[in-house]
Amino acid sequence: MNFPSNFGFRIHSSQPLRFVREGSAQNGILDVQIRECAPIAPSDGPLLDWTLSGSNREINAKLYSVHHFYRFWISDTGWYDIDPSIGIVKMPKSGDEILREQRLWGLPTMLCALYRGDFSLHAAAVEIDGGALLIAAPGRHGKTTLALAFHRQGYRVLTEDSACCRLNSAPRLLPGPPMLRVRPDMFDGRAPIGTQVVAQYDDRIYLALDENRRGSDDPIPIRGLIFLRESANEIHLERVVYQRALPDLWALNFHLPTDASRAQVFRQLSELANTIPIWNLYRPLRLVALAKTVDTVAKALRSAN
Repeated sequence: MNFPSNFGFRIHSSQPLRFVREGSAQNGILDVQIRECAPIAPSDGPLLDWTLSGSNREINAKLYSVHHFYRFWISDTGWYDIDPSIGIVKMPKSGDEILREQRLWGLPTMLCALYRGDFSLHAAAVEIDGGALLIAAPGRHGKTTLALAFHRQGYRVLTEDSACCRLNSAPRLLPGPPMLRVRPDMFDGRAPIGTQVVAQYDDRIYLALDENRRGSDDPIPIRGLIFLRESANEIHLERVVYQRALPDLWALNFHLPTDASRAQVFRQLSELANTIPIWNLYRPLRLVALAKTVDTVAKALRSAN
């Protein structure tokens, strides 16, 4: 039996959610609730305090540890309470529904995945011949644009921004929300085939994948990873040895500021880097180069596997 799912969690929600897949979701339940009133900010300082990159707006965020749970504040939507031990996330009652859900699938869900023993990367992912390719880069480096280019050529988009990874006998990706957030300069006013526009903001157009393009959230073997780089004209791939890949992987990973969390994640990233092929992808940042970039990457992944 299939259920609404993302990142391997079976989703229970008192509110309708737009960006979910279906899957057996045998890796725990995420109970999404609505808080009735805004909480009081914790008196202790935050564990983490940062400004989000990749947006034309300044978006500030803070994460607090409060007894046995976490309290997360982000300036564009409000407060979230997260209890990873029992899989509960409480969202703000009011505010923009699309932004509120998009923030749900970020840090709140990743904290629950981290508690479960998984780890995350700031990466998109697409499916090629039954395997996942991670497209890793910070914000505004073209992850979504390239993921959409793969989508246009018939490949399945597995996640757009946060890649939830698991190490068992082999690395696997747990697909995330079926959405794409496209910059306005990359949008010609029409939803690409296989998507629909659900919201438009000054800095992003939100696209939901059609039901027949979503697939399930069942785990997919990770077959490779590319770091996005820029070149003037040529498209080429440069193989990266795992020791040199670790600093970039570390910079793109979310972990708690504790010795135990850092140690666990470093072991996981080391195993991932030592198991799968990793490349630097150099490509010109021009729309006309996207189709050739997709073909080059897909060919390299097939050759490596």
